Amino acid sequence: MRSGTAAKVDLFSLTKHMHKTLTLLLFLTATIVSAAHASSTTRFVFDEVADNQSVRPEWSSELKGRLSEVSSLWESIGSALIGAAAAETKKALAHPNTVHLTLSDRPSNSFFGITVNMRYALRSFTATPVPMRYKIDTIFHESLHEFVSRNTPAGSQLLAQHSSEPTCVRNHLHLLALQKAALLRIKDFAALEQVIAIDSQLPSGCYKRAWSLVNATPSTYRHYVDELSS
Repeated sequence: MRSGTAAKVDLFSLTKHMHKTLTLLLFLTATIVSAAHASSTTRFVFDEVADNQSVRPEWSSELKGRLSEVSSLWESIGSALIGAAAAETKKALAHPNTVHLTLSDRPSNSFFGITVNMRYALRSFTATPVPMRYKIDTIFHESLHEFVSRNTPAGSQLLAQHSSEPTCVRNHLHLLALQKAALLRIKDFAALEQVIAIDSQLPSGCYKRAWSLVNATPSTYRHYVDELSS
């Protein structure tokens, strides 16, 4: 039979464990609730002035006419994506406050806030435009860069295994894995297939190679997500 002191110690440990569990549950709840309101605070800005004269008027006209489409799509799916990524990593993930849309020749990036190139989603630019939903996933992709950079372990064993890969590939392994996990979590399998297919057609070959490594086995992506969660 245990002594009274031992019983008190066990009770203290149990209480402490329950407190940690409750704190985690409250954090996840707050994260998901916060994400549910994320889309309503995201502004979409068409940087028409910033674009040079190589941008044709018909491109600008089409994008202006479709800004509400972009906003509505993000409104319908953006919060679910942000919430899914937060739930997968058990860490808070900030939603984008402002997304800059451009028609210049600059690629989508997250160097100084989020900028998404919209050229290839326009019928006036190409005869085979990508679906606008793909651009929503691009917004999500760019919104993950800072989070992934901040949460990838400095001594990542997974990155060490791919030390010979180009920087662009290495910089996208954890990100694409988390993007995949989020899309699977909300059961948007068609969107995931579309993202992989279109990403793999991009000229640099960077995303194609990164996706091939993340999809090496059905469970490979989970290892990258686990590192972000550590």
